[in-house]
Amino acid sequence: MHRGRDRLVAVQVSEPKAKQVCGPPVLASDGFVFAAVFSCITVMGAAQPRHRRHAVVKSITKIARTYSGAAKSAQPAKQQLKFEAKLLSLVRGSEFGMEVSTEAKVAEAALARLVIFGEIHAMPPATHLELNIAQSMLAASAGKLHIVMEHFSFEMQHLLDEYTAGQLSFDGLNKGYAEIGTEGHDVYAYEGLLQFACENADRVQLHGGFIPRTFAKIVMRESLDNALEAAKSKGYLAESEKCEGSDEHYNYFEAMISGRDPHDTTLKPQDTFRKMFPAQIIKDAAMAHKVNQLLDVSPAGDKVLVICGAAHMFYNCGVPERIYASHPEIQADTYRIYTRAADHRLPLPRTDEIPKVEAAFGKDSDPADLCLIFDEVDAPTQEELEMQVKAETASAYDKVGETAAIEGNLKKAEKMMARIGYSDEEINIAGRDAFNYQGVGNPHRAAAIRPGEVVLDLGSGLGVDSFIAAARTGEKGRVIGLDISKAEVTHTMKRAKDRAVPTSQLEFINADMEKIPLDDNSVDCVISNGAFCLAPNKPAAFREVFRVLKPGGRFAVCTSTVKLTLEVGVNWPICMRMFEQLDNLKPMCETVGFANVDVDSSDSAMQFELDLTPEESKTSEDRNKVHVGSDEFKHLQQFDMNEICARVVVTGRKLA
Repeated sequence: MHRGRDRLVAVQVSEPKAKQVCGPPVLASDGFVFAAVFSCITVMGAAQPRHRRHAVVKSITKIARTYSGAAKSAQPAKQQLKFEAKLLSLVRGSEFGMEVSTEAKVAEAALARLVIFGEIHAMPPATHLELNIAQSMLAASAGKLHIVMEHFSFEMQHLLDEYTAGQLSFDGLNKGYAEIGTEGHDVYAYEGLLQFACENADRVQLHGGFIPRTFAKIVMRESLDNALEAAKSKGYLAESEKCEGSDEHYNYFEAMISGRDPHDTTLKPQDTFRKMFPAQIIKDAAMAHKVNQLLDVSPAGDKVLVICGAAHMFYNCGVPERIYASHPEIQADTYRIYTRAADHRLPLPRTDEIPKVEAAFGKDSDPADLCLIFDEVDAPTQEELEMQVKAETASAYDKVGETAAIEGNLKKAEKMMARIGYSDEEINIAGRDAFNYQGVGNPHRAAAIRPGEVVLDLGSGLGVDSFIAAARTGEKGRVIGLDISKAEVTHTMKRAKDRAVPTSQLEFINADMEKIPLDDNSVDCVISNGAFCLAPNKPAAFREVFRVLKPGGRFAVCTSTVKLTLEVGVNWPICMRMFEQLDNLKPMCETVGFANVDVDSSDSAMQFELDLTPEESKTSEDRNKVHVGSDEFKHLQQFDMNEICARVVVTGRKLA
């Protein structure tokens, strides 16, 4: 019999149906994988920038829809968020660091032939200013206005042409965008700008501005040479392009990812991200090539507005430097706007805080002509964010619990469990419940549960790990499965009864893992499989584990982590924003008080293949799933999850 190879992707996110997805509470029989993706952006953390907190809030509204698989291409709910924004001059001279008039600076920018707007994607202060500038540029132009947008790849040009020609509605544009699925931006955030272009189609032309993300993927997975050859064959790059970057560019690029101050000469950039750097440059080079082509053929009266992520244009690196190299004369006729969210380094400044502006951008540097800095007004508190996340998580998994009794693909689940380290004995204990396995690894090997022990399973889900633990503790032991989902707890209680396991040996409770309803020093061992991926406040959860463990007690937590910062501008699901950074786990646990903390990453792969027959590859459409097959996150298949995240088993002990 012919055997196919199903690729299983270890991310608890919405993934394209072409890939099998496993994640912390996704169902093994439906092709789930192990959660993680690169982001050190977590919901916890008081120092989290407001614009990233806004992104988390915005994602929360999508969770229930994504988890249930409904309305996959629907317009995101609009947020009633308020922002305060200011424009600061970055031109060296008497105005440097000063707040300046929006009207005056928009008029000034409109006089330039080329405007490069480095934005934080989809943020209202940026999108509103972009529309204002586009309108002013058109009014000041004797010819056409060309708007080059990072959000649309070159292969999406036909969508823009059909939209501005009136052949495609805005909803149709968004649908086509999602179907191609490589870029993942929030198109609805740019509705005003796109509508302006459509209404002025005789004088405004929209251009896809980015090379498809598949080429950056070729850089990372194959080689830069292969990517260059493929891109040049399609005309996406200049023939002379080598995608080499300067040390200055890497300094700013690395600082963007690591959070290092690029102007502190005592802190040198790490080489950790050198491999990623060409993947960034190929995007810069392709956008610059597109702009250069427009400048080559456009009459002198035409103007060009380039909209890209701020990381692609800061300090004249990336896109601007390649434009200037081909058209040196345009540099004097270029206006650059850099967007920045207010943070602890540079809050919304007052007129007496010019030194802070200089410290943030560097002395004698040339970051841009203008800085748009913004902050969110009346932002949700950290506690409110955490409550929202928990409520939506519970709701999402309630939907999973409601259909858990429907039989899934048992053979696929068993092979999946075997691949991530479950023994034949453990799989046999799981029995028919194996098709409801949820997790990111196997905590049992590290936990070494013994007869007679009291075991707590945090985030017990649909019960598989609890059933295995109960078989280990035996008649004199006790297992408590705790989960935030009432529907999943209801299901597991019924399954425990069906399996004839008395409540004295195994019980399930509906509770919050950050507020465990158990006495101090009452548990011998704590296991968890995927729940920490979604815990909004991970230190609080680990503190609770420490509290309930007996002196000498131990824990084994399977979770997914991030190794790199999430790329700005990519639409990441909220769960991915919540994964902990790999390097933070050990010190976090040690700070709580645990000893002998170990983070085992020996089986960390997020992407791997399983040998499955066509029958074993089938999934049940009747079972509710979490983040599986949503078009909203189709673009994530372009990323190599093994490069950006890792599955780990964290262990530790409470000293006697």
